[in-house]
Amino acid sequence: MNSILITGAGSGIGAAVAQRLSQREGIRVLLVGRRMEALEKVRSAMHRPAMHAALSVDVSDAQALVAALETKTAGLGRHPLVGVFANAGIGGGNQWGEDDRWEDIIRVNLTGTYNTLMASRPFLDRSKGVKQVLVTSSVLARFGVSGQSAYVTSKTGLLGLVRSLAVEWSPQGIMVNAVCPGWVDTDMARNSIQSMADAQGLSFEECKAQQEAILPSLRMTTPAEMAQWVDFVFTGLGEGEVEPRLATFTGQALDVNSGSWMG
Repeated sequence: MNSILITGAGSGIGAAVAQRLSQREGIRVLLVGRRMEALEKVRSAMHRPAMHAALSVDVSDAQALVAALETKTAGLGRHPLVGVFANAGIGGGNQWGEDDRWEDIIRVNLTGTYNTLMASRPFLDRSKGVKQVLVTSSVLARFGVSGQSAYVTSKTGLLGLVRSLAVEWSPQGIMVNAVCPGWVDTDMARNSIQSMADAQGLSFEECKAQQEAILPSLRMTTPAEMAQWVDFVFTGLGEGEVEPRLATFTGQALDVNSGSWMG
């Protein structure tokens, strides 16, 4: 039984990915997040919940993360780590001044992802064959947005991290890639839309419709749709799976954004 680690697994895209991966044979999911209650709620709804495990840890705390991955609960000594979905992140705006959120956003989104990958590396090295690392960046890594300099910087920085680690790690069989979602129907997105609605004097539904009208697809992506793409990248990682692995796909960013950015 092989393990795939998911951070930010308590809600949104992370929870949807956990649910989808749990339906595959030979895969054990290790859910990581800050709130154990949320993680256990996700785990209990997964296929064969007893097979999977949850760890409550803040990815921005490197020492705590390293310690957590070495625990019996993590189980990475018994169940080889073959995939990492570094998905934890926070959103929202920031503004220079006493209450600037710059440090918090960079610490969680950028440094937290770096910590996750580095803490996972020894366990990936112990596993045979091709391993996959996937990082959640954002369509906002492709263009700037007023009032969100910290978030945009953090998500753009992740693409640089992916490219650098792809060069370093791929010769050892660890492929490193990113996914860049656009609007996804999550709590984070709904909070952002509500803030935009408040600023414009609109209702939530009016603002949501306004944003979706801009998209070529005319609607947001669902977490379940994002999970399909993550599942695709992790093809072949289950014990006994025979599908060809993406053994030369590395250093790339998958743009799944309802057509809001086309490169």
